[in-house]
Amino acid sequence: MSDSHPERPAAQLRRLKVLVVAVATCLAAVVVAGAVLGSRSVATDLGDRSRTALAAADLADVQVSFSGREAELSGGNDVEARLAASLVEALPGVRRVDVERPSRHRTPGAAWLELDRAGDDVQIRGDVPSADQAAALKVAVATTLRTTVTGDVAVDGSVGAAPWADAVPAVLEIVAGVEALDLEVPGDGTVRLGGQVADATTRTRVVEQVAQAVPGLRLVESLRLATVPRKGA
Repeated sequence: MSDSHPERPAAQLRRLKVLVVAVATCLAAVVVAGAVLGSRSVATDLGDRSRTALAAADLADVQVSFSGREAELSGGNDVEARLAASLVEALPGVRRVDVERPSRHRTPGAAWLELDRAGDDVQIRGDVPSADQAAALKVAVATTLRTTVTGDVAVDGSVGAAPWADAVPAVLEIVAGVEALDLEVPGDGTVRLGGQVADATTRTRVVEQVAQAVPGLRLVESLRLATVPRKGA
């Protein structure tokens, strides 16, 4: 028996279109939700693997966070950040690594020096007015820290005098045992010292001796105490 109220084809088509749109919307929502969850899962996995690798490489001072497959690094000194970026970038699945570094204050027209160390890697940068001072600084770093040195101390006759340069070899002897060493003479009348030492006694000794070695500069220190032993400690 035929239906006494047959539905018109146009009405059936409208209902079908509405159903198709509803199904498509649901599927899109599922895909988006899956993508978000998948991205979070990937970020969590890469973050965990990166932190494990950094700790194994004695670079735990560098913090890492992920957005999807893209990493952002912060913390540590410049050498630690550079080594950490190379390590994280080499991990399977990592798409990009950005390194966030704080700007360093330097006094325009003044002689300056920066030294960063991570393990056996040391980087130096600076400007001094004398070729003899530049050579002496580089020799002191290489011989005192007994490691390969990258970077350079340039000769710039336009910068002011660097009377502190003669004290740097003695300072290096004092801080040779500081892990993740960050030493700066920015040209503003200060010497800045950061890194990690074994205990409070060592910290007190290092701070007192550095202050005595550079009486013409004010010491600004941010030494921290070790929470876990570093490699070779």
